[in-house]
Amino acid sequence: MTSPEYQVEKTAMGLQYVIPGTERIVKPRRRVYQTDGDQLVIPGAERISTTEYVARLAAKPITPRRNQVGSRGVGLLGVNRRA
Repeated sequence: MTSPEYQVEKTAMGLQYVIPGTERIVKPRRRVYQTDGDQLVIPGAERISTTEYVARLAAKPITPRRNQVGSRGVGLLGVNRRA
């Protein structure tokens, strides 16, 4: 009975038809950050010392930044695979 271009949404008033593109856009709330001296502090961020940062890096597993590129037809340590 309804056209496929309408969407049905369940609201507190019951089911309502919504035509795409006609919804009211809700403005995002303005964020207010706390300051720590001259710098802003993002919620959830923490200040750590350089030694603690280096310790965290050392605790992470080492992962390659790029994939390895092999030479076609040459095996490990230059051994020919076809032989």
